Amino acid sequence: MKPHLLALVFTALTAPALFAQQAAPLPPLISTTGSAVVRVAPDLADLSFEVEVRNADLNLARKQQAERSKKVLAALRAAGVADSELQSSQVQIAPNYTDRQRETEQVRFYIVSQTISATLHDVKKVPDVTADVVLAGATSVRDVSLRSSALRKYRDDARVLAIRAAREKAAALTAELGVKVGKPYTITEGMDYGHMVSSSNSYNNIQQVEVGAAAGDGTMPTFAPGTISISASVSVSFLLE
Repeated sequence: MKPHLLALVFTALTAPALFAQQAAPLPPLISTTGSAVVRVAPDLADLSFEVEVRNADLNLARKQQAERSKKVLAALRAAGVADSELQSSQVQIAPNYTDRQRETEQVRFYIVSQTISATLHDVKKVPDVTADVVLAGATSVRDVSLRSSALRKYRDDARVLAIRAAREKAAALTAELGVKVGKPYTITEGMDYGHMVSSSNSYNNIQQVEVGAAAGDGTMPTFAPGTISISASVSVSFLLE
């Protein structure tokens, strides 16, 4: 028998068995979902600053920007930030022309800028460190976000609570029907890990914080870090007994 005929015969023999296997009915199941939220206080603050200088003389602008950045880095080190948690971006240079519609006119000035980021291990220092860095030469505060250094642990805790919630829900439903919950048949984990409970924008277990300017009497506004809300969800199908 030719090879291609053998293949056809094998397919004809195995196809019914495969179809029967795929068409096998599912066992009696109950499917539920469970979710849980764990709230923790943030212990890390990620800060990002912009250091920008504008000058018609490019060499002078670069020099002034470098001096400002050096002072900003010194202020962050003085606040206790380790060099391993300091990062500065590549310096950006952009010319500003007299005619913005055509970049063929005379250059009015050059914009030399750089982003400097740091991580604080004491979130209470955020207002003071921000003020010190601005006084040292930062021209703007790009971002301040809070997070937890033990995120993995709290995610695991939230996942365990979510699984318990799914089983408790299944038990409550089946009790009304006179049946019992058996072993899990399928488990699917959700992808909605966490958010921040805060009045500011938040996502992905990170709290975005707005650091206000000093009040009229020179005092800094009250800074409340709040809590991180780390969530987990699961979908579980249990066998019925």
